[in-house]
Amino acid sequence: MHIVTTSNKTIKYIPRVVESTNVLRITDEQTNVTAAKQTLSTTEVGNFVSITADFTFVEGRYYYITIGNSADNAEIYRGKVFCTNQTDFEKFTTNNNVYTEYDKTNANEYIVI
Repeated sequence: MHIVTTSNKTIKYIPRVVESTNVLRITDEQTNVTAAKQTLSTTEVGNFVSITADFTFVEGRYYYITIGNSADNAEIYRGKVFCTNQTDFEKFTTNNNVYTEYDKTNANEYIVI
């Protein structure tokens, strides 16, 4: 899964085939609508390929991405993107304050019927 922010929209990936121009499709997971289809230039960064999407991501949403080559539109990468403006990825969690820990002080209490 790739993490982007509302300002930094660079996605690095390892494609099946390296192409200089690719077609990017972004589908919002919440609405299931393909919101963008863009032809983008790619940049090789070591073993990865990098693209910068020209799309307005909404913070807190997941997106499906598919990348195809521009010649015959064959899919060369498929992945998922999450948008957040949080920068501390070491402590990042998508389920913040959803899980509450069990109170261990009453762990030995039970009811006998």
